[in-house]
Amino acid sequence: MLADLFEDVPITRILEFLIIHDSWDYTKTEIAEYSKVGWSTLNRHWEKIESLGLVKETRKIGRATLYKLNKESEVVKALMNLDRKISFLSAKKIAKEEVKKEKLEIPVIH
Repeated sequence: MLADLFEDVPITRILEFLIIHDSWDYTKTEIAEYSKVGWSTLNRHWEKIESLGLVKETRKIGRATLYKLNKESEVVKALMNLDRKISFLSAKKIAKEEVKKEKLEIPVIH
């Protein structure tokens, strides 16, 4: 839901993917694919993501290195908290709209 607040730019898509799937580790190729950014675009942003400590290396499988969100990072904690709050507010807005819509659609019988 970070893209609801920030522009839908590659780094936002990458971080949203990692936040949503914070329990699993992925290769950079998988992160690029699943977050719908190109490989070269991911690599352009990856150094910044790593240098800020937003991800951590978890293991190696053959030549592939796997990464996951670094939930110990204070920045990541703040981003996850912000993402949860944005999601909550979006859900609340949708719920209000649905209730209003149902009230308009339900005929009142006297």
